[in-house]
Amino acid sequence: MTDHAGPVVPVRARGAYRQSALVLGTAQLGGAYGIANRTGMPDDDATARMLATARDLGVTHLDTARAYGDSERRIGAALGDLGLAVVTKIAPGGDVRESVQASRAALRVTGPLTILLHRAADAPAGWADLRGCLETGEADRVGVSVQSPDELRRVLELPGLGYVQLPCNILDRRWLAGDLSDALAERPDLVVTVRSAYLQGLLAAGSAVTWPHLPDDRRDAVVSTLDRLAAGLGRADRADLCLAYLLSLPWVTSLVVGAETEEQLRQNAALVSRKPLTEDERERVLSELPEMPVDLLDPSRWSA
Repeated sequence: MTDHAGPVVPVRARGAYRQSALVLGTAQLGGAYGIANRTGMPDDDATARMLATARDLGVTHLDTARAYGDSERRIGAALGDLGLAVVTKIAPGGDVRESVQASRAALRVTGPLTILLHRAADAPAGWADLRGCLETGEADRVGVSVQSPDELRRVLELPGLGYVQLPCNILDRRWLAGDLSDALAERPDLVVTVRSAYLQGLLAAGSAVTWPHLPDDRRDAVVSTLDRLAAGLGRADRADLCLAYLLSLPWVTSLVVGAETEEQLRQNAALVSRKPLTEDERERVLSELPEMPVDLLDPSRWSA
């Protein structure tokens, strides 16, 4: 095992399914992902070191997809006997069985994967086949990656749903709607992982980058408020505040956060290992931050 100094990421249980509070996102292994990406895609050696470091820090799962370029193949080349479990997603609009077989071949896995539909729109045609992966032992849980609260409302009705991935961050209040909070509270065995915790890097980069669909003066005001809240709540920095907020939401199991370098991975592991915000602290954050336009909160609208 690689020698390291650092915290061990806590593990959370949802029924018999156990997952670390930090899941390593691997879109960065298939391309220069993220609006604030400055280092590009890690090479194969860096990828192998990163996966080993993730394991040593207590990360239990990697998150990938057929749509993430060469990510699955590069994971498969480095995974070996590290013991990391993999969450992957069906090719958008693709045949479920063909996509699963392609993923398993690229990842070089023989045991079960956690498998999600990459698009909620594919559920009507693909859900039965995806559930069949549970029966064959190819999957330990199946679920859906959703883009909006309305999509979440629809997929919560799917029989056998065990896993949901959704985009949320400290500025995004859409997921706090009462009906959704109630529905998720009634599903304590449902794994809910949150992606885009830093809004594809915007929240970590702050005023150093342009924020889509938001004037610079409003961006700077939000960044200033986040920094003030972080200091007032005893958090290490803005990134710490963002992760502590999300992990304080009672329905969140884990956060999918990518890393371009080992150092970024170690920093994220350290932050996730800290205590989440209390309920009172979370309410203070919500009371002091302004509401943001959906055009900023939804990266699919950034090119418009």
